[in-house]
Amino acid sequence: MIEALEAFWLGDELRRSVWLYPLVSATHILALGMLVTSAILMDLRVLGSGTRLALPDVVAHLRVVAMFALIVAVSTGAALFTVRPAIYFANPIFLTKMTLLAAALFNAGLFTLLARHRTPESWLTKFMALTSIFLWLAVLLCGRLIAFFD
Repeated sequence: MIEALEAFWLGDELRRSVWLYPLVSATHILALGMLVTSAILMDLRVLGSGTRLALPDVVAHLRVVAMFALIVAVSTGAALFTVRPAIYFANPIFLTKMTLLAAALFNAGLFTLLARHRTPESWLTKFMALTSIFLWLAVLLCGRLIAFFD
């Protein structure tokens, strides 16, 4: 499977193009910034910040931004992965990032499924919001560290 990814046309184009790789990489970073910022702003609101704004309104608006950013980040991340799949797959920091990303998405999905934003005073809701902040910041940190652990 790794060999097939290395031979995939997109990886070849990203490796050869002077502009395509930086464009996809910059888009990935921008999307991650949007995603992490949206998630943390929702979490901070759940934890009691910005009380002048209604919690359901904040969540409704930022969730749309977060979902769009997630789609872009996953798409561009998958494209970047095709450039060096064997190296990334063997990189423990990359694998840690993917594990943390899965945990952050699971936490967000569970938060949404349980409609935790409707009970912000609950200890579980606050715990999930704090966990979310930790996970998203850890994903961001691991993403930056990948380059240093080839």
